[in-house]
Amino acid sequence: MTDARPLVRAVAICGPTASGKARLGRMVAERLGQPILVCDSVKVYRGLDIGSAKPSAEVRARVRHELLDLVDPDQDFSAGDYAREAWRHLERGACLFVGGTGFYLRQVALAPTTIPGADVPPSDPRRAAFEQTWREREAAEPGAAHRALAALDPETAASIDPRNVVRVLRALWLVRAAGEPISALRRRDPPRERLRLLTVVLDPGVEAVDRAIEARVHRMRAAGFLEEVEKLHGAGYHRQHKAMNSLGYRQLLDVVEGRRSVDDAFADVVVRTRQYARRQRAYLRTQLPGEQIHIASPQAFPWRRVEAFLRRGVP
Repeated sequence: MTDARPLVRAVAICGPTASGKARLGRMVAERLGQPILVCDSVKVYRGLDIGSAKPSAEVRARVRHELLDLVDPDQDFSAGDYAREAWRHLERGACLFVGGTGFYLRQVALAPTTIPGADVPPSDPRRAAFEQTWREREAAEPGAAHRALAALDPETAASIDPRNVVRVLRALWLVRAAGEPISALRRRDPPRERLRLLTVVLDPGVEAVDRAIEARVHRMRAAGFLEEVEKLHGAGYHRQHKAMNSLGYRQLLDVVEGRRSVDDAFADVVVRTRQYARRQRAYLRTQLPGEQIHIASPQAFPWRRVEAFLRRGVP
């Protein structure tokens, strides 16, 4: 007998980085009386505060934020881990997702395809050796890992940015562990909806977001972003740790390790963050399940539609 219970409903506020979604999320959370589940792949790490634009203690005192500071920078943490943590909160009551990591939100909303090797953490000796071999090859021949993935599973490779080496290596590992393309497994066992999701995407436009990104990076620099990276490096966290390869942190590690100037690193952070915002737009537009509403400003937030959507989930 199939389970006829209605799916849990949740609202998400997403958008490209620096779009203003965090501020809007706090306003919506206060009005709805719901805690915020932060949907951000960098804010889960302790100590990565300034560079991830983590909410201040004052903000957290006013609005409850969950899924922050879950692990240390040298610990493994995946989208699957995020989904498990998020469901612990969803099972206790209504929550509001706020953030820009669409891949994490997708993992929460869809029951994933069963893939052999998916539960093997990066710290496992077999997987660690596999990834180290490919990292060395990637260093000598940039793009080699993505080309190898494209030869084995072109459909999966097409969905991953070649510069996202972490995701490319994970996909390569899964293809090897499964012995066949991941895309073939997903066609036989497609992801199934397990959360009824309404996503409000806040995006004031490319030019506005580009200006906001530059202003944010300048604020981060003034707030001590470089000093934060120096402290993390001094504590033993380095570029072999996934967290330290996050946008901004990897550029400033180059400064700490004497490979580039401070001005050059921060200029690169601006450029790379703008590129990332464009990729976020594409992902949020094409990869999330459920209903989407796109708005250009917080003033356009669709209160009636959101409240009606949530009411339909009340028994």
